[in-house]
Amino acid sequence: MSTPFDRPAARPARSRAERPLDLPSRLPVRACTPERPAADAGAHAPAALLAEILALHDALVAAPTLEPGPGTDALFTRLVGLAVAPRPGHVVDAVLADPELTGRLPDLRARCSAGEYALERAWARRVLAADDPAAALERFPYLQNYRDLTRIEYHAVAGHAPLAPRRALFVGAGPLPLSALLLARHGVTVDAVDVDAEAVALGDAVARALGDDVTVREGDVLDLDDLADYDLVCVAALVGLDPDAKTTALAHVRAQMRPGATVLARSAHSLRGLLYPVLDVADDGLGGLEPLAVLHPHTDVVNSVVLARVPA
Repeated sequence: MSTPFDRPAARPARSRAERPLDLPSRLPVRACTPERPAADAGAHAPAALLAEILALHDALVAAPTLEPGPGTDALFTRLVGLAVAPRPGHVVDAVLADPELTGRLPDLRARCSAGEYALERAWARRVLAADDPAAALERFPYLQNYRDLTRIEYHAVAGHAPLAPRRALFVGAGPLPLSALLLARHGVTVDAVDVDAEAVALGDAVARALGDDVTVREGDVLDLDDLADYDLVCVAALVGLDPDAKTTALAHVRAQMRPGATVLARSAHSLRGLLYPVLDVADDGLGGLEPLAVLHPHTDVVNSVVLARVPA
């Protein structure tokens, strides 16, 4: 079924997170940004960049609410703009190595998650209240980011598997399950799960309002069983936020899938690690999965893509 949802929209400034969570500390994030001259040298100075990031975190802490609105939107838009802007690797490394920022990262990511969950919830309700849900969704300011990321993910999976995926499960769908809906637009039969009951109710209603054959149900990743019918399981960036919890989640998914099936886990790189936890693919961070590829977009797309295969 083709709707305006499939048409290109204005490129967004930021991506999403599933829901507010008390995020733990992460392993250090390193830059993978090429050394190249900055358009604005002052904006790339480590001290100035660090000061602005810390000031944005202070402003988010002081904000009376993280619900969408002019003030909140401006703070998040600026933070994501800093995260995705190209800058020299040594500057990124210097900023991420700062002990004060390292100590603040769990809270900063938690506030990003809370704000983006609130944004998705507000837009899910707006879509459901509209006479034309598809047209209402077209006005969602970050829709193109979802389109770009899902297109990257689909073609990456198709390029690394013997056959294009036919049936997939998306874990951590959120109240506006655009990733699951857009993946289904590639001809994949998609199921989705989320641990949050409100997100499930809204997400399932949005899918039905848009006419998409995507079912959203409540479930914890560690309670999922018998995933043998899925060619692909996609794990959202904020599913399993502690490194050990992430590995445990992926190991559980691996144990429930058939050999040769594909797992896609969202991650982040460089300063994008301010917004999302970084998945460690070394030292069995994939829970026994065989790594296939790691893709780091250098565009407005925030998430990295980690592809892995269930071993025989």
